[in-house]
Parts: sequence; structure tokens; C-alpha cells
Amino acid sequence: MSASSGTVRGLAHVALAVQDADAVAARFVAALGATRGREEMLDGGALRVVFLKLGEVTLELLEPRSKEHTVARFLETRGPGLHHVSFEVDDVAAALARARDAGVQPIDSEPRPGAHGSQVAFLHPRSLFGVLVELCQPR
Repeated sequence: MSASSGTVRGLAHVALAVQDADAVAARFVAALGATRGREEMLDGGALRVVFLKLGEVTLELLEPRSKEHTVARFLETRGPGLHHVSFEVDDVAAALARARDAGVQPIDSEPRPGAHGSQVAFLHPRSLFGVLVELCQPR
């Protein structure tokens, strides 16, 4: 692995777990001038994802469509709010290996498909001071 392999390039997005993405999006548009972007269904239709732009920042609104989805369980336990912070990387497999080598516990053992054709892997919040981190390699 080269010195820069697995290095974060920047913030990809901040994800919020929500019950009603349309209501949350409308509030961010009205209150902060956000621009509503595309939406996608992930995890076989179990998760609706709505994107908002606030200047250079992208918000990802996560609305579960199945009670069994991890985001639905998150909402039951913690309520709506910050779900994860996503960092953009050039090589998600290398970033995952780098994190593992540093003693960080992965949630995903291998990269998996994410929104917009990206590849993602999550790192356990126990290893990163209570913050769920997503590593995201854009398409």
C-alpha cells in the first residue's frame, strides 16, 4: 500500500436518519436554502435516500421503508438525527485495510454498493469515538 492509499480526500456527505425525508427536505429548503437533489432506493427498496445540497455540503436523508432495516432500528433506539459521516476516498478497499491496520473495527469486511454507483464500507463507532464512519469511493 502506498503512503497515500486509503487517504481521505474530503467530506462526501453527512447522513441523517429520518422518518419522513420529504418533510425534513422541505424544512432544510425553507430554513436554509438547501437544494433538493436526486433520490434513490437502496437495499432492495428497504431504504429511501434523498439528497440535499447546502453550498459545498451534501446531506443524505435516510428514510427506512422496512422495519427490519438497520436505519429503522437506529430510529427506534436513538430517534432521528445524525446517522453517519461519509468520507470520500480514491480506493475504498485500501482505506478499509488502512483502518483495520490501525485497529479500527470494520462493519463491512469488503466494500459494497452505495448510492450513485459508489462503493462504500462502514467503520464501527466503537472504534471511532462514537461516530459511525462511511468510506465512500465515487463511481
